[in-house]
Amino acid sequence: MRVTLVGTPSFAIPTFEALYQAQDVDVAQVITKTEKRAGRGLKPTQPEVFNWAQTKGLRVVQLDTLRRTPEAGLPSLDLTVDAVVVVASAFFIPKWFREPPPDGRVTFGAINLHPSLLPKLRGPAPINRAIIENYDPTGVTTLKLVDEMDAGDILLQQEVRLHARETAGSLAGRLAEVGAALMLTTLRGLGAGTVQPKPQDHAQATYAPKITTEMRGIDWYCPAERTDRLARGLYPDAPARASLQGDIVQILAAEPAEGEADAAPGTIIAVDEAGVVVACGEGALKLTRVKPAGRGEMTAHAFALGRRLAVGDRFDEGKRRDDS
Repeated sequence: MRVTLVGTPSFAIPTFEALYQAQDVDVAQVITKTEKRAGRGLKPTQPEVFNWAQTKGLRVVQLDTLRRTPEAGLPSLDLTVDAVVVVASAFFIPKWFREPPPDGRVTFGAINLHPSLLPKLRGPAPINRAIIENYDPTGVTTLKLVDEMDAGDILLQQEVRLHARETAGSLAGRLAEVGAALMLTTLRGLGAGTVQPKPQDHAQATYAPKITTEMRGIDWYCPAERTDRLARGLYPDAPARASLQGDIVQILAAEPAEGEADAAPGTIIAVDEAGVVVACGEGALKLTRVKPAGRGEMTAHAFALGRRLAVGDRFDEGKRRDDS
C-alpha cells in the first residue's frame, strides 16, 4: 500500500515509524507544518515529524495550510496513493486532498488516528480530558476523515485503561504505541477488504476542547481528587497554575493528602519535606513539585523555604469554575 503521511508532533512518530518499517507499505511523502519560532530566543524549530522524516531520507513537504488547492499555488503533491494517514497533523484535511480528481487516486481516503474511543472525546485535547474527566477506559480509534471534526466513520478501535497516577505525558506515550499497531492493522484490513467503515452514534458524542490558560487555573474550591486529576491531565505540556500573592506557580506534581482539611480552600495546612499541603473544597492536595514564574522546577518544600511559606498562608482564590 502506497501512503502519504501527514503529521507534526512526536505523537505521530510511532505510527509513521511502524508504517515505514512495514514491508507492505510504501511511504510516498511526508507532509508536516513549517518551522515555528519557539523558546526565549524565538529560534526556528522544526516539527518532530520533519526531523524524523529527514533521518529516513523521505520526501518532506512543509506547509502552513492544506486549504489552498494546487491551482492556488500549493507545492506539488503526489496524489497517486492508496491512503493518506493523518496523525496529530495540525492541518484541516480538505475534500480535494481526501478525494482528488480522476487524475489522482486516494483509494481509501484519509485515515486518521484519534486518541480516544470515538464518539467520546472528539476535539483537540482528548488525552488531557480522559484524565481530567476520568474516562476509563479510553483508547484509540482509526476513522475516515470528513469535514466535521472527528465525526467520520469508525474503522477500528482499541481500549486502553488508565494507570494509577497517569499523566497526560505517560498516557500519550502509551496511546501512540497502541495506535501505531492499530493503524497498520487498519491499512492491511482495508487492503484485504476485512475492515469496513461503521458510522458513529453522533448522539453519544462528547467533546474535548482546546486547553486554555483559564482552564489551567486551579480552583481550590474544587475537591482535591478533581484538582489532582487536573494537574496530572495537564502535565507536562501545559501545567496547572495557581496564584500565590499575585505570582503564578505551575503545579507539576501533586496528590490528594490524607485526612480532612479544616481550613478555607487555598489555605496551606502543612509544610514539610514531603510537600506543601493545601486545603481544597473537599479534602486537601499535597504539592510535591512546582515551577515558580521565571525559575526552574523544584520541590514544593524548596519553594516553601524560599518563599518562607507557613501554615495559615493562603493561595489566591482565582476564578471559581462551574465544573467542580
